[in-house]
Amino acid sequence: MDAHTAAGGKGPAKRITPFRWSVLGAIAVVGLAACAPAASNSAGYGSAAGPPTSASAPPAVPAGAAEVGIANFKFMPATVTIKVGDTVGWTNHDDIGHTVSFAGPGINSKVLQRNDRFSHAFDAPGTYTYICSIHPFMHGTVVVTS
Repeated sequence: MDAHTAAGGKGPAKRITPFRWSVLGAIAVVGLAACAPAASNSAGYGSAAGPPTSASAPPAVPAGAAEVGIANFKFMPATVTIKVGDTVGWTNHDDIGHTVSFAGPGINSKVLQRNDRFSHAFDAPGTYTYICSIHPFMHGTVVVTS
């Protein structure tokens, strides 16, 4: 009778072979990789690391206009202030679609895919709030002064 059987075990003790160690190690690596955040080749719109090498720089903003980037599920900047008659443009820098949907009727974009742009000229003073209708936690404001 061996020590394992004498201690109450059922049969001889099993050794962990090098093959079993490698299988266990592979399972651990895959499990840890699944828990890690996804890698991204883009640091996001307006970040210090800059845009990915395949993307072009944001367009120059002409006088009487403001630009809002959509990146990392945020409108950036979240609030813009313009004068009556000025235009605001939104460009989606995310890999997923977003919209620009205002509370009032009439100002709604189509679904903007990566690098799509939507713009609107504001002809009345006021504070206009908007969201992404796909992701309603995303919100922004356009303040129009006279």
